[in-house]
Amino acid sequence: MTRLFFSVLLFSLLFHSSPLEAQKYPQKASPFDEIRWKGDQPEVRIDDTWYSPLSVDGVEVGKIIETCEKRWRGQVEKRFTEDLMEALSLMNHRCGDTVTLRLKNLENGKVGVLKDVPNTSDKRRKLRNDRNQGSGSPSPLRKAPAELTRDQVLSEIEFFKAALRDQFAYLHLKGIDLDPTIDAEIRSRFSTGLPEKLPTFELATILHKGLMCFGDGHAGARSDLYQPDREAPYTPFLLGESEAGVVAFLPNRRGFLDPKYPIILEIDGTPIDAVVKKLAPLIADGSPQLKKNRALRSMRSIALWRVVEENPQSQRGFDIEAMKRPFAVKLSSLDGKNTKDLSVTPTQQRPTYGEWPANNSRILSENVGYLRIPQMNGAAVSEIRRWMDRFKKTRGLIVDVRGNGGGSREALITLAGYLVTDDSEPWVGNFAAYRTSKKFSESHLARRFMLPVDSPRWTQDQRKVIKRSMKNFNPEWELPKGFSSWHALVLGKTGHEDEYTYKSPVVMLSDAGCFSATDIFLGALEILPQVTLIGSASSGGSARSQGFSLPVSLIEVRCASMASFRPNGKLYDGNGIEVDEQILPAAEFYTRDGEDRVLKNAIQHFKESKR
Repeated sequence: MTRLFFSVLLFSLLFHSSPLEAQKYPQKASPFDEIRWKGDQPEVRIDDTWYSPLSVDGVEVGKIIETCEKRWRGQVEKRFTEDLMEALSLMNHRCGDTVTLRLKNLENGKVGVLKDVPNTSDKRRKLRNDRNQGSGSPSPLRKAPAELTRDQVLSEIEFFKAALRDQFAYLHLKGIDLDPTIDAEIRSRFSTGLPEKLPTFELATILHKGLMCFGDGHAGARSDLYQPDREAPYTPFLLGESEAGVVAFLPNRRGFLDPKYPIILEIDGTPIDAVVKKLAPLIADGSPQLKKNRALRSMRSIALWRVVEENPQSQRGFDIEAMKRPFAVKLSSLDGKNTKDLSVTPTQQRPTYGEWPANNSRILSENVGYLRIPQMNGAAVSEIRRWMDRFKKTRGLIVDVRGNGGGSREALITLAGYLVTDDSEPWVGNFAAYRTSKKFSESHLARRFMLPVDSPRWTQDQRKVIKRSMKNFNPEWELPKGFSSWHALVLGKTGHEDEYTYKSPVVMLSDAGCFSATDIFLGALEILPQVTLIGSASSGGSARSQGFSLPVSLIEVRCASMASFRPNGKLYDGNGIEVDEQILPAAEFYTRDGEDRVLKNAIQHFKESKR
């Protein structure tokens, strides 16, 4: 009965949603800022960069175009531009509020992956109106104003506050008052009060920094007019945390910034830890590992940390040319005994992390299955199905989700079905409640595969485990008024025809790059007795993130609409998932063919368990 329920629930939630539920999928949305066509192939702009799109959430663009041609013959350009979500839905894929894109940079030919790209109705409307300009259709959406009057700023701030009070789940999490928080941020910039006119991007920064105080790892405010983390110049290296310290490595992973001095101690004369602290106001006040991981990744954007003299003649009040000048870094050998000062020239090309480790799923020589899941998307589900069939006779399974920033929960539901026996009880992996805004329907958490704990759709076995789990559920934060009833994610056998019971031990590899749906993945599966977590704690975030735009400035705001807990009462946000065995990677991990001591330790875990 339980297996049948999971099959029916999964099918109904994904493909037979009620009209209200279907509205929560972004049916009219796009992740692209602009689309142009070269022959029969699209080229897309994201921020200021043009790309050839290769896949959307793991679905190949070529197959999307084929679907458009079959469904709307002769209208491929129109439908790919205006009905991308519907085309993907026809291919049995539902996109979320953000998507993962695989793209080829048209300037340098490099192929890379962009994660958490906002997938919004505003972008789709702009694409539609740009395409229909001059055809009698509605005129294109207006552009965001470069600056705002004082009255407009005050009006935008009030709209921002009202929307947060209506929709933001973590508004009261830290006991912070919204009004003084925004006022303090304004005073820190303008001691005599708001000026008569304010650049729109500066209002976005004020709102973003205020929002960061509340600890929501999914939150943010941004203006298309200026995104400092997407503005050149950049560092010609990337940073990562290791057992020896912070590593400076080349974006192509072929080595360190300096072969003999891989550890970076200072940048532009400031210790790395001090730069991390300086960037803290721009990063959600979440778990320590989230804050450090995001700060290290942000340092590639020089405008975020380099201090230069102001120049009224220059762009946005800063001397951009000065930022392009070389800067100094202090490096150290692995043992810390020797240091080196190096002059580094910034680059105009934004370095990207990509998927790392760049491993493929396989059976290791020790007869241990290795399942690599770099993203929580449809491709992950296919990868699990394909490889679990090959792992049946392995002595153990390593599930590597390091660097996985999230996506959907389908991979969790899929893998969970292999890790329990047919007669095992289901188990609760997540409790949550959402803000009761009029903008959210009663099925607001359906895409998270969650139902109210008193839903009649649960089976008897599921109701039993929910009741037992609720008795032991003592949330670390007592929800204030304005939330829905409790919802639960219940896991177990799904009834899929390929499913079987994998009986060997399982090790999951985690790090601070794990976030959102990957937090849920780790938190739900670590409950099982045969599962061990190795590596370092995940960042911590589970939000049912949703967004709104301010009416005049068109500043885009995202915030959590859901408060999400582990069954042990801990919030995902601010904590992350701790590991059973803490191991930081060696410095060489960040380079091609470098030592992966975390993976080696996982393999050793099976050797020791056999003794």
